[in-house]
Amino acid sequence: MPSQDGLRERLYEAYASQHAGRGSGDASALIYRRDIRPALPAPDAGPVIDIGCGRGELVRLLLADGYDAEGADVSPEQVAIAHAAGLDRVRLADYHGLLAGRPGSLAAVTATDLLEHLAKPEVLETFDAVAAALRPAGVFIARVPNAVSPFGGHIRYGDFTHETWFTARSVRQLAAAAGFASVAVLACPPAAHGAVSAARSVLWKLVSAGCKVALAAETGMLRGHIVTQNLTAPRRRPRRSSGRWRTLSPAARSPAPRRPAGRTLRRSRRTRGRRCRGTP
Repeated sequence: MPSQDGLRERLYEAYASQHAGRGSGDASALIYRRDIRPALPAPDAGPVIDIGCGRGELVRLLLADGYDAEGADVSPEQVAIAHAAGLDRVRLADYHGLLAGRPGSLAAVTATDLLEHLAKPEVLETFDAVAAALRPAGVFIARVPNAVSPFGGHIRYGDFTHETWFTARSVRQLAAAAGFASVAVLACPPAAHGAVSAARSVLWKLVSAGCKVALAAETGMLRGHIVTQNLTAPRRRPRRSSGRWRTLSPAARSPAPRRPAGRTLRRSRRTRGRRCRGTP
């Protein structure tokens, strides 16, 4: 019986030819311009790494926009496709090592369609690794399957290597645990770029409105529902350390020992007595 790691290795070995295909550069460019580029810092802010970069489509777009960008992926076939297309900024590597070698130096990290391939502990480890690699005010942008969408199973179960899916609340929970200061969770509706796609966009607005009304009726929440199959979530590291980074040692993260309640109460009474008598 194959292990989890063995299953991944076998399916990722020929991931492009057996599942992902060659994809569309035009579709990637539309998604980049609408969902990713607006959340990125300026190109001169520092290096950008795309983890789980596949064939390197996003890396190519970042380089074209003037970013110092590179990517990493564990699929030999997808990395070979990137190299055959002349994209040498994509490497066959585990992104954990790549991030660990760049502590506090990256302006942004992107992860489109990566986190769903990880088990829950691995997802949180990835958040921590990204947080440690980012500069203050650095940005982590991820696109993940949306479990709230009535059609989200199409993404979640459309790839046998998928392990997890997410909601806006769970994304914010992970971001808070890893010490990110702010999170914006955005829908990923069809992008209008022609007559047919414009018609799809209008139709989706009508369908999604009905889904949101149903959710509002059940939950009592009138706003904030995201029902697209995917969602995008840019997260920003604080400009200053909040003291809650999980990269701290366990001793540094542990709370200070609590004093016995009786001792604290006696000290408080003595302090109040000195203040009432005017004693410094």
